[in-house]
Amino acid sequence: MPRQETAEERERRKARNRRIVVSFFAFIGLVAVLESPLARVRHVRVNGNTTVPMAQIVAASGISYGESLWQVNRKKAAAAIVAHVPMVDRAVVSVAWPSGTVSIDVHERDVVAVYAAHNGFFELMSNGYVYQKIPSAAGLPYPIVTGQAPVLSVHQMAGAAISSVCRALASVPASELTGVSEIHVNGDGTVTLYLNNDFEVLAATSDLRGAMAAIPPTVQYFMQKGYRPGLIDFTGPPPYRYTPFSSTSGGHQGAPAASATNGAADGTSPNGSSQP
Repeated sequence: MPRQETAEERERRKARNRRIVVSFFAFIGLVAVLESPLARVRHVRVNGNTTVPMAQIVAASGISYGESLWQVNRKKAAAAIVAHVPMVDRAVVSVAWPSGTVSIDVHERDVVAVYAAHNGFFELMSNGYVYQKIPSAAGLPYPIVTGQAPVLSVHQMAGAAISSVCRALASVPASELTGVSEIHVNGDGTVTLYLNNDFEVLAATSDLRGAMAAIPPTVQYFMQKGYRPGLIDFTGPPPYRYTPFSSTSGGHQGAPAASATNGAADGTSPNGSSQP
């Protein structure tokens, strides 16, 4: 004869059955929510883009309308945008569940220079990306870059040397570039800066930010000491050495003459041993 179930056992069995029923309906509800339009991408918004079309950014993200919100990998989508859209250097993707909206906030790179090539003038972005060809560089608030690339193509990356200069220029305040008329990329890790006051500066690309900050006081020092325009070498530590242009080179148009060992033909910036 089967043992009769006690009241306590009967209550435990009922409670277990209730948990099973509740779990079943909770699972059904979860599936219904996941498969309903409420859990799918219904809107995609792009913020911060001024030059790159919204459609290009959305396509690069890999996010599709109607896709489950659970499947949206925010970090992966942001990384894909930066990797496939050269004009964008940062991207953040967020999801708003109640509205089914995916928001993409991007930060576009800035134009930092204009490259003068044989086939025209081209705007360069902060990573060396050739943004667009322009009819003239006149009136633009960007320095002119020359050297290393006689021909450029739009929507391509410039060479490694030019790209390094662009990245360095991105960290230089615009106010420090107003006195620079041209930046020549030498291809050996250095650049020659042609200043509006006819002085020239040789600087390492890796320390362009520091050189730009030191140029005004250094040039002012040599001018106050009576030096004519010449080449100031910033590739080494201070004091920075000055070398005059040769009498036949005409300054800006030619290479500087060799430095003399003393006297008015050679000089150094403050704390240097040579005097005019």
